[in-house]
Amino acid sequence: MTTNIAMFSQRKPEALGYFAALTAVFITAIYPALTRLSVTTTLTPADLLLFRLGGSGLIFTPFLIMHAHKIPKADWLASLPLSFLHGWGMAGCVVFGLQFAPASHAAALGPGAIAAWIALFGFIAYGVHVQSRKLAGISVIVVGVGLILVASYRGLSLPTAMMGDIMFLLASALGASYLVYIQRRRLNPVIAAALVCVASAMIVVPWHHYFATSAIATAPVREIVWQLLFQGVLVGCCAFFALNYATLAIGSQTVGVLSALVPVIGALCSMLITRDAVSSLEWTAVVVISLGVGIASLPVRAVIPEARSRHFDRSAQSAD
Repeated sequence: MTTNIAMFSQRKPEALGYFAALTAVFITAIYPALTRLSVTTTLTPADLLLFRLGGSGLIFTPFLIMHAHKIPKADWLASLPLSFLHGWGMAGCVVFGLQFAPASHAAALGPGAIAAWIALFGFIAYGVHVQSRKLAGISVIVVGVGLILVASYRGLSLPTAMMGDIMFLLASALGASYLVYIQRRRLNPVIAAALVCVASAMIVVPWHHYFATSAIATAPVREIVWQLLFQGVLVGCCAFFALNYATLAIGSQTVGVLSALVPVIGALCSMLITRDAVSSLEWTAVVVISLGVGIASLPVRAVIPEARSRHFDRSAQSAD
């Protein structure tokens, strides 16, 4: 009885970890489609950027105030450049890029290509060598990215798709540089996210008020409330916390494998929500990128422990 209770208590956090990971995957995958639907019908990209970063910044402000005394001065100073890498700069590239390219491209080139950028930046900046299996997965991702760019060059989806693709790739490059930085600096991910969101809100809110083109005054109230909840709460906060919980519960490699679902789900959402056509070449690219992400996220077999176990087995046999 006690053993069964212990097994159940161990399985419960694992099950919640998978649920959190799939929640983060679904939010990440559906985000481009719902954002593109809004920027092509009712609101402007600047409005959605305001909702995304202004809303999440407002939510993270109390947390940042409570932990202000624990944050080093260097991290405070780094919040502005980091807000460009993982805040208003990255989010801006995605939101504005969705005016030109379909949501399926954003889901594939954003979350899908980030592993390749991380490997590239880690090698250039810190000399981090990539293991052979991960390198194989990244090579597959690069092939998939190339196929999407070919499809955009041929105009298979939208005539302006290449412009959006460039912005999506820039967004994934900015996000990758942010992840490499906080990993090397070993920053607390929650504090880093709070700094990024609050700093981004401090930049985006006045920019939107004085310089940006807005359609909030003419948009339906229901659309404004929905996008504020979706962009600021679900995307800006819930997806982040779900991802961090899942990483702690089931491990980053398992989360990485599950993230391979993002390009495929994103392409389906693009077809169902925004009615964007996805050509056979683009579907091939999406599947190739997903396959590459899965391969790059697979755990590496531990060779040393296996060799040790064989050594102990031989020693035991000789002793017998």
